Amino acid sequence: MIVAGLVVWGIFFWSGQLCTGKVFARTTQPRVLPYSATAHGPYSVKGNQILDADGKPYLFHGVARDGLEYDCEGQAGPYTRQSLALMGTPSGKDLDINAGSYWGGNTVRLPLSQNFWLKGGSGDANCTSARYQALVKRIVDDLASLQLNVILDLHWVGANGQVGKGGAEAAMPDTDSVTFWQQVAKVYKEYPDVLFELYNEPHISPQKAVCWLHGCMITNDKARSNDCNGCFKYLTYQAVGMQRLVDAVRQVGAKNLVLVAGTNWGYDLTHLPTYAVQGENIVYDAHPYNYWGKQPADWYAGFGKFAAAYPLMVSEFGSYDCGSNYVEQLLAYLDTLHVGWVAWTWAVAASSGDQVCSIPQLVTDYRGTPSKSMGSAIYQHLHSYVRDPGTQWLLMISDLRAFKRGAPR
Repeated sequence: MIVAGLVVWGIFFWSGQLCTGKVFARTTQPRVLPYSATAHGPYSVKGNQILDADGKPYLFHGVARDGLEYDCEGQAGPYTRQSLALMGTPSGKDLDINAGSYWGGNTVRLPLSQNFWLKGGSGDANCTSARYQALVKRIVDDLASLQLNVILDLHWVGANGQVGKGGAEAAMPDTDSVTFWQQVAKVYKEYPDVLFELYNEPHISPQKAVCWLHGCMITNDKARSNDCNGCFKYLTYQAVGMQRLVDAVRQVGAKNLVLVAGTNWGYDLTHLPTYAVQGENIVYDAHPYNYWGKQPADWYAGFGKFAAAYPLMVSEFGSYDCGSNYVEQLLAYLDTLHVGWVAWTWAVAASSGDQVCSIPQLVTDYRGTPSKSMGSAIYQHLHSYVRDPGTQWLLMISDLRAFKRGAPR
């Protein structure tokens, strides 16, 4: 009876006539995008395309697993292999349909703390640099064995020692960031499916693109600090530019793809014709959020028109209104451009209600239950890329289980 029920349910599912409404209605529109269910590096750049190990165009699609930038010990939700697997595609010996809802991505982004990596947790005996580095490596090794790409993202820095614990989201990376990337690149240069995102969101103006590229002195940078539970500090420090970080990675022999986010909180790429980074295997990165100046009408000028000339990815995006309209438009636009994306964020800050909207939270629990609207839209869109009938069937079961756990409609 269970099998028969699933078959009947599957008929309604694939016809797009779910009795539960639109939440899990998978699109039937055929995809013409390059698609890979799993990682297939090492990757290289040719023209405006990213190519996989076979020289074929490759698109990264997935989610960010928030936490390691502020959590030195891996306590911010489970980082078990079983939990990590849910961000990918159900397959092989790791398949466990009882574990939760599989999201079907091929990429997981991990935001990291420069402070934790280099210095540990400001006197916290349980947070040493060695333990943090070992935690990151264990997670990366698990993701790699699950055939998922990993983006290692320098998310928080210490402003050359002015901010303790996890650090702060400063305007620019500092001189310690060079050491961070030399060390990280040395550890992961032989990992074909690991990418390096040099700095999460440089938030200087496009008019200061020379600083973005080559560095400058930053004065009175107002940044929220992890060492005082989110208070603001005003920081003055020597910033380094994107070129120096690229050079730091390459100097240790790492050929991995590097992601370079633009100005204006990682969104704006208008300076590229004048201030492009020099080197190989460089991918430019944009972070659209539902703010003024970053609306659909702004996307072409801000980053979209550069997709024809440069390899491009959107490694972070979201909306704070608990709606799906913005992200649905963005995903359709990125598909048109053949640009890959990673959504923020597959982590639980609040379990229910409007609190979920306080961050762009994709899930309501660590079994992968999609949050209402935005989370559900991204979950569906990831599933819509999948072509293999067997995997589609497994994801259909994942959908049903998410619905039974009370996924929002």
